[in-house]
Amino acid sequence: MTRSYHNINAKYNGYFNAKEEYKKGVLKVENGHKENYRELLPLFVIGDKEMAKSVQTEMDVVIKKSSRVIQFHSMNIKGKEYCKWIDDTWILIGKAYFYEKNWGECRPIFEYVAKKYKKSELKIEARIWLVRTLLEQENYDRAEVVLKSLENNSKIPDEYLPFYKAVSAQYHIALEDYPKAIIDLEDATRFEKDKERLTRWLFVLAQLYAMQGETIRANRTYQIVVKKHPDYEMEFWAQIHRALSYTNADGSSYDIKKTLLKMLRDDKNKEYRDKLYYALSKIYRQEDREDKQIKALKLSAKVSVEDDYQKGLSFLTLGQIYFSKPEYKPAQAYYDSAVVYLPDDFPNRKHIINIQTSLKDLVDQIVIIETQDSLQGLADLSEEELMALVEEVIDERLAEEERKREALEGGGNLSQTTDRGFDDGSEKGKWYFYNERNIKIGQQEFKQIWGSRANEDNWRRSDRSTDSEDDLASFNTDATDSTISGIKDVDSYLKDIPRTKEARSESDQKIINAYYKLGNIYKENMNDDARAIGSFRMLVSRFDSSQHHLSSYYLLYRLYYSENRIDSSNYFKNYVLYKYPNSDYAKIIRDPNYALEMSNEKKAIERRYKKAYYYYDRGFYKACIDYVDESEKKYPKNYLSNKFQYLKALSVGSQGDKEQLVASLKKFSGEYGGTPEAKDAQNRVKILTTKKAIIEKKEAPKYVYERNARHLVLLMVPVDGNNIEEIKKSMDNYNKAYHVGKGINISSVLLNKKMHMVSIKQFGSESKAKDYFSAFSGNQTSLKKINASNFDLLIISYTNYALFFQDKRIDVYQEFMKTNYQL
Repeated sequence: MTRSYHNINAKYNGYFNAKEEYKKGVLKVENGHKENYRELLPLFVIGDKEMAKSVQTEMDVVIKKSSRVIQFHSMNIKGKEYCKWIDDTWILIGKAYFYEKNWGECRPIFEYVAKKYKKSELKIEARIWLVRTLLEQENYDRAEVVLKSLENNSKIPDEYLPFYKAVSAQYHIALEDYPKAIIDLEDATRFEKDKERLTRWLFVLAQLYAMQGETIRANRTYQIVVKKHPDYEMEFWAQIHRALSYTNADGSSYDIKKTLLKMLRDDKNKEYRDKLYYALSKIYRQEDREDKQIKALKLSAKVSVEDDYQKGLSFLTLGQIYFSKPEYKPAQAYYDSAVVYLPDDFPNRKHIINIQTSLKDLVDQIVIIETQDSLQGLADLSEEELMALVEEVIDERLAEEERKREALEGGGNLSQTTDRGFDDGSEKGKWYFYNERNIKIGQQEFKQIWGSRANEDNWRRSDRSTDSEDDLASFNTDATDSTISGIKDVDSYLKDIPRTKEARSESDQKIINAYYKLGNIYKENMNDDARAIGSFRMLVSRFDSSQHHLSSYYLLYRLYYSENRIDSSNYFKNYVLYKYPNSDYAKIIRDPNYALEMSNEKKAIERRYKKAYYYYDRGFYKACIDYVDESEKKYPKNYLSNKFQYLKALSVGSQGDKEQLVASLKKFSGEYGGTPEAKDAQNRVKILTTKKAIIEKKEAPKYVYERNARHLVLLMVPVDGNNIEEIKKSMDNYNKAYHVGKGINISSVLLNKKMHMVSIKQFGSESKAKDYFSAFSGNQTSLKKINASNFDLLIISYTNYALFFQDKRIDVYQEFMKTNYQL
């Protein structure tokens, strides 16, 4: 009577209610789980830490009710349990703790059940759950021991066999032993009866097949998943993965393409079109139809609105295609876009950024050459020809502006007039006055105002309020007036044309430098020796002489040698030996060990300069002077001599008063005129002798111009009327979009009661800070509102920053900045 009472009450009262609550919690976890079909799906859904917190209420009820069952209905007599539901209840408590991610509680419970109830089949279930717990704890060694004990010492009942095999597969997946995981999962899917669980495991099995290159089996398994009629998202991704895993060895692609094209026509797949086009591009790639592959990828990127990952992936694939051709201009455009959209944790992101940076540097040089060539061509025109050309361009741009205005007033889609499709940077021969950047800036402003929009007719009318339309009309009228005024400004078209001898020489120098940089980028970053040779040969053939001719001849000698073109290599080798017999390059050709000696000497000189600068920076002026003299004696007329002598001049002057410093700097600038160091010295003299040294009867800080010192950029934001956190957020978004991977940080403090000071740091030199300053102040998209507010923007070295923070006078530092930084 007592046994029956406890068994019935344990099963139908406490245990039943606890199990129902457990099911409710598990369902909550599964319904709240968001699948990432781009990665290998988990075999079991347990959610993250936040999900564990969300089901704690349900699982605590399970634990409480189950504990009461054990407390009131356990009949443990002489070590034997006579209530047959107690082991089930212990398992249920362990599973509840498992879903709470309380490994410290669930693990000993599963171990207890496995040890205590040796004659019960539940010991098998307990061990399997123990393995799951150990895997979550990443205790793979112990998990292996338990799995082997199950395999060797137990006959797995049929009801637990699929669960056991799936957990074993999970173990092998964790160890990235995918072949063994496949074997286990094949067994699990053979025995599993639950349709939903079976479909998930089949999907994972198909993914594993694809990862192992077994595309035929992957394709077949994805088809089985589709036939199981899972939820729509899983069915959709099964079709996508089926296409992504396709190879020519799988036979005809007709059925897959037919399915994808049918899905593209289905309205319910509208938000998935980017993924469908991307999958289609993979089929075209296997068919070796590159034109169709590129078209599909461009469509994928174009229709992608919500999924930045897919948009970035499509851009990246386009960049890789053009890079492999190689066509570097379009490759650069697509890599730029890819970096903007791909997440920070994207695989090999650092490598992608390195390629993007190299491509940008490369294309910058190409643009310099093309721009200067165009400008020189314009300079060669007669005055009448040039003005006729300017008037023609003005007329065309005014007509384009009128088309835009009519499109807006008619409620049409602005993108139809401004969006020329996906500009991949491959257009050649554009005349200088057509500035494609203006078009891109317009598109960025459009996205900033309206957000990411699908390419639909009249979306503005349905998605924006009437007030917003009126605002746009007003904004557009003002913008149009300003734009038209700019278009008609003839001087803006002529200002950069090199029409004097000095300007032409400066333009030539830009071309020379660009060719030299271009050749080195091809050689060092792109491993494109053919184009490197072309760049260096263009340099030495177009110009009679330059500071880069000697090194270009030497590099041509080395490049031709690596290409096994010995005749050409010997030509340039002999040219260097004949024309520049005493040069370092000639010495390297005669004695290959000379290069190593030069490298070691260069490093020694650099170490000495750092030490000399350390003495100067710490105020040890006598030590600096003596060390400079010693260094110049040991390495006379070395490549850092100007810098050494500048440190000496600064140290000599700093030992006395201001007049002595001025005299020392003047002497140095006279002896080393034309060097960057002499220019710095002259600027310091101006600062020291200017009448503006005293402002408002308060002596100005002794700011020092340090070209190679670490710098910050400061944004001064008035406290009144400005939300500093919103401004910092906009700046942070801008840095993530345009300066990713550069280690730029933002912080803010109160300069005084009326002014916030936002610090953007850090930059290794003045030039890097100036580049950021120019990009920041010129940005009219992400930072449009900030730049429109005319906040003061400053460049400052760390040394001067300390002085500025004490002095707090913005106008005083601006005078120093204006004199020295030439912004």
